[in-house]
Amino acid sequence: MHLKLIRLMVLGAIGVFGFFTAVQAAEFPDRPITIIVPYANGGQGDIIARAIADNLPARIGQPVIVVNRPGANGVIGTQAVAQARPDGYTIGVVVASHAVSPAFNATLPFDSVHDFVPITTAALTEMVVVGSPTMEPRNLKEFIALAKSKPGELVYKSAGPGSNSHLFSEWLQDATGIRLIHAPYKGSGDSSRDLVAGVIHLGFDTLPGVKGYIVNKQMKLLAVGGPKRSPTFPDVPTVAEYAGIPDFQANTWSMVLAPKGTPDEVVNRLNRDIIAVFQMPAVRQRLENTGAQIVGNTPAQAREMLAAQVKFYGDLVKRLGLKVTN
Repeated sequence: MHLKLIRLMVLGAIGVFGFFTAVQAAEFPDRPITIIVPYANGGQGDIIARAIADNLPARIGQPVIVVNRPGANGVIGTQAVAQARPDGYTIGVVVASHAVSPAFNATLPFDSVHDFVPITTAALTEMVVVGSPTMEPRNLKEFIALAKSKPGELVYKSAGPGSNSHLFSEWLQDATGIRLIHAPYKGSGDSSRDLVAGVIHLGFDTLPGVKGYIVNKQMKLLAVGGPKRSPTFPDVPTVAEYAGIPDFQANTWSMVLAPKGTPDEVVNRLNRDIIAVFQMPAVRQRLENTGAQIVGNTPAQAREMLAAQVKFYGDLVKRLGLKVTN
C-alpha cells in the first residue's frame, strides 16, 4: 500500500506540473519579450530582430525589446540565449556564423544545435564581395590580379575568427592562390567605415548590411557570393564566374532560436506570430528590398536546416585545413 500511495502521489505531481505548464503556455505572453542579437546593430541579425520587434507587439499585446550583445563572433550573446530561462521571454536571432563556429572552436560554451530550440528560419540573405572605393579594381577579377601582385599586403575584414565572412574569405584565397591579411571586427558597422576609408580592402558582407554603401558609391560591389546573380544587381557576376570556383556558395541566413527546454506550446505560438509578421506586406517589402528572401518555416524544418548547415561548414573547414581553436 505504501508503494502504491507513493506512485499515486508522483503521478499526481506530474499531472499538476503538466497542468500548470499548459496554463502558463496558454497565458503566454504576459510580459515583455527580449530578443538578444549576438552581433552589433545594423547587420543582418539586427535587421531581422528589429523587424520582429516593431511589428510583433501588435499581435501579442506585449512590448518586444532588442538587445545587442556582440563579441567573440556571436558567442557572448548566443551563450546568454542558451542560459536564459526557457519560457519564451528571452529568444535570439542568429546568422550562419552560428553554424560555422563549432568547426572553428571545439570549446564553445554551448552546443549550436542541441542547446537551442529553433523557432523559425527567418530569411535567406545574399552575401556580396565589397571593396574599398579607394582601390583601382572594379571587380573581383581585377582584385585577384592586384592581390597576386601584392601577396600579403591587402587586408580583408570579417565578423571575427570563425565567422562565415572569415570562412568565405579563406575559401576564396585557397581557391585563387591569393594571400590577404585578416582583420577581424565585432560587427559590420566599424568594418564598413574602415572599408569606406580604405583602411581595409575587401570583405564578404550581407547585402542588407552594405546595400546603402553600394548605392551611394561608398563601396565597390566586386562580386555576388551566391551561386546565382542577385536580382538586385543582375549585371554583377558571381564569385564562381569571376574566379572560376564552380562550387563556391557564400550566402547566409538568419534564424530565431529559443533556449532548450522551451515548451512546445510557446515555441509554436512564437512561430505562428513571427511568421505572420514576416507575411505583412510592409515587412516583406522592407526585408526583400535589402536582399533578404523570407523563409518562415516550421520549428522542425528549422532544426533540420541548422543541423545540416553545421555539418556543411564543418566539412568545409576540414577540406580547407583551417585550424580549430581549442
